[in-house]
Amino acid sequence: MNLIDRVYKALRKEILEGKLMPGTRLTEMQLAKRFRMSRTPVREALVRLRNEGLVSMAPGTGLVVREVSIQDMEELMGIRGVLEAYALEQAFDHITEADLLQLELFVNQSKYYLKENDIKAIFENNTKFHDYILEKSMNKRLQTILSNLMDSILRFRIVTLHYPGNPQKSIERHGQIIQSIKNKDKNLAKRLIMEDVNAGKEILDELYNNHSPEKAVQL
Repeated sequence: MNLIDRVYKALRKEILEGKLMPGTRLTEMQLAKRFRMSRTPVREALVRLRNEGLVSMAPGTGLVVREVSIQDMEELMGIRGVLEAYALEQAFDHITEADLLQLELFVNQSKYYLKENDIKAIFENNTKFHDYILEKSMNKRLQTILSNLMDSILRFRIVTLHYPGNPQKSIERHGQIIQSIKNKDKNLAKRLIMEDVNAGKEILDELYNNHSPEKAVQL
């Protein structure tokens, strides 16, 4: 891994996981000191992050971690819901009994993690559940598009799984999706997976409206 990639991947991960909060100032000098390298690779890494929309130029401040607006969230979550439903439609006839057992294992593991109040583990299992269905779609182009999109909304997803009551409801919805697949009810399965995405969107709407008069949330 070259120096630019090292800085880029480290900062991108911290932004997406919420370790670098929106509004955090990013200076070449400080980052070069942190990563123990010259400012040139840091500058190139910041250009890449800016091109992705993860950092932006703030007047009088310089480069900062970009705020996330309601419009950003609604657009991304709306696209995710449509693509998740399409992925499940594509996967429906490819899912075997063994696949159903694997999906049930994800749900059962999440139930255990819920008892342990391990939200991080639930989040990881939630991701595995959705990724497994996407993989069974056998649609490589869809997999690439949705995987890239999921990176962009990582901050949103982490917030929703910390919302009181949502981890349990998400686990229940996943169980219902599995049952609808068993029952060969494709339309219900697609509706349920869209409900799973929309539930997160509704939580984020509430957080925005209650806590952010400027229409930006501190994720």
